[in-house]
Amino acid sequence: MADLNLTRHRQVVLEVVMRAEKHLTAQEIYDRVRQVLPGTAYATVYNALAYLVDRGLIQEVRLGEGPALYDPNVDRHDHVICRHCRRVLDYQFPDLVANLVRVAEQTGFQVERAHVIVEGLCPECRDQTRAAMPGEFGPRG
Repeated sequence: MADLNLTRHRQVVLEVVMRAEKHLTAQEIYDRVRQVLPGTAYATVYNALAYLVDRGLIQEVRLGEGPALYDPNVDRHDHVICRHCRRVLDYQFPDLVANLVRVAEQTGFQVERAHVIVEGLCPECRDQTRAAMPGEFGPRG
């Protein structure tokens, strides 16, 4: 990373993402950056995010529709997302890498990237709604 050029704006954007208690959207990052650097333009934050993703310092996560989220965890991992409150948690499927190797061996397909998204209800939303979901997986509460 000798060519890493962290301007003040990039540094603050990186700090915001790293310190966040959840995966943030660009808008949420922009709002937090402006608390530190009030004159910052949205384009500056957006460009800083692209730079940090390109350098592998943070990860851009797309979870279907909606804005991209930015994740400080750049290791290969997956996500579970609550369909009600939109809470996102990191999750590591233990056998996924082995299964991807098998996919490559059986199909000849060169797997470059894989990301599993599991959607459902987090414990808090499940307890609030108590609605039975058709096709629900896992224990019922």
